[in-house]
Amino acid sequence: MIDEKYPLIEALKKYKANFNKSQFISLPTNTNFGNLNIIWMQIVVRTESCNSEIINIYDDFYNSKKELVLNGTVDVSLEIGYKEIMKIEQLFYWLRKTSDELISLIFILSYFKENTRYPLKIKVSSIGEFLNKEKCFDGGFDKFKSILLTLNEISNGYKHSFINSQLNSYSGSVHPVVFAYLMKYNDSKNSAEFRSIDLKVFLKEYDDFLKFTKKYIELMYVNE
Repeated sequence: MIDEKYPLIEALKKYKANFNKSQFISLPTNTNFGNLNIIWMQIVVRTESCNSEIINIYDDFYNSKKELVLNGTVDVSLEIGYKEIMKIEQLFYWLRKTSDELISLIFILSYFKENTRYPLKIKVSSIGEFLNKEKCFDGGFDKFKSILLTLNEISNGYKHSFINSQLNSYSGSVHPVVFAYLMKYNDSKNSAEFRSIDLKVFLKEYDDFLKFTKKYIELMYVNE
């Protein structure tokens, strides 16, 4: 049993559990964008890899705190100090990609339900496009707009914000914390925005998003 100190995302698959049919959904196999079952399978497998990364992040964090207590010091070399930042950034990249794929998947299924044919173009294929729609997917995902906005802003900050590197020395004092320093379009006319979120809280909310998404697809498009 995995220690509860790890905030794993297990809505789609229990970590290290054997793969079985309950983790998958019977989706269309012949669309303009390929076999949707393969997309879903990739998402499920990816969450398993994300959980391995989450465990590494928390193990490294708590081991460094333990070393500090026992020895009164901790290895603060550039490589060690930067490792946590890189791992969190990588985790957010994969969670962002997963969200974009789920949004694309729902758009395809929703379009088919309304038009009895598959779209030629996925017009809502990312968190940003979803958030820019006043109403999307019958408003079913409105309650997750806040966490998706957070994920979108932080992942964009990691990728585009030139000033984000100013936070390289930041680290949570008690548990892993996600820090980001944002400046829209890297234009100094825009105010810099600081973000700080508890990784555990974020992952719990993201797991709720995954759970809702799977049930939404099953109820709306599979079990009709």
